[in-house]
Amino acid sequence: MSNKVFDTLVKRLMKYKGKLMDWGKVSSLLKHSLAEDFSIQKMYKIVYYLKIRGYLENIKKNIFFVKDPNHIYSREEIMDLFYRTIVKKHCTDFLKGNWYIWGLKALELNLSSFDIPEELSIVNQYKQATEVLMFDKQIVFKTYAKNKTDNLFKFFWKLTKKVTIGKNSFPIAGLELAILESLYNPGMIAQGYINELVKKVIRRYHKTLDVTIWEAILRKNKHNTSINRLYMLTKSIDPDLAEKLKNLIKKYGYFI
Repeated sequence: MSNKVFDTLVKRLMKYKGKLMDWGKVSSLLKHSLAEDFSIQKMYKIVYYLKIRGYLENIKKNIFFVKDPNHIYSREEIMDLFYRTIVKKHCTDFLKGNWYIWGLKALELNLSSFDIPEELSIVNQYKQATEVLMFDKQIVFKTYAKNKTDNLFKFFWKLTKKVTIGKNSFPIAGLELAILESLYNPGMIAQGYINELVKKVIRRYHKTLDVTIWEAILRKNKHNTSINRLYMLTKSIDPDLAEKLKNLIKKYGYFI
């Protein structure tokens, strides 16, 4: 390929500078630029040259960041620019139907904490898998098991809300559900942090937390362990709320 053709290609590519392009868009641009000289082998070779010369950066399989080769971006900069867009696209591409952000990250988002997690958990109706999202960040797809009479995802989906971060909006577990999901099976390292975060929520929102949501969840035979942990954390902060939780456990669950 001549330098003139390459320079023309770069000029067209730079119209997308600062944006993401998937493999389909990149290949379409190359086909248009190369015309009758196009071939699959040549396309891979050109993409390789564009990458080593700093015009493209591969941030995910078949997803490229179009950049100025004179500007070196750190991973943190790229994460801040595109992480949430990639999350949205990944879930749209690989999940069927509704989904929502689960557990600790949902609890943090309810408190307007937008830090990017090492691992993001997503509840959906069908898929269970752990996948690479971008760089070393992972996404974990979970399902709520079905029983004979209920599709439990549909029940929990009703307990979600939307949160907007920049130009993207995401469904997340509502506050009451996020508390229970966070307390469900915390790792040893995260347990202290989660306990303190839940205590913070109780102190701030104890007058507005909806106990009937926890009742409905217990009646589905879910999150009994989490309710017990929440009860123990609440006793020293809000005895009245703790008593309500105690009565829920007596009526619909069991003490552990």
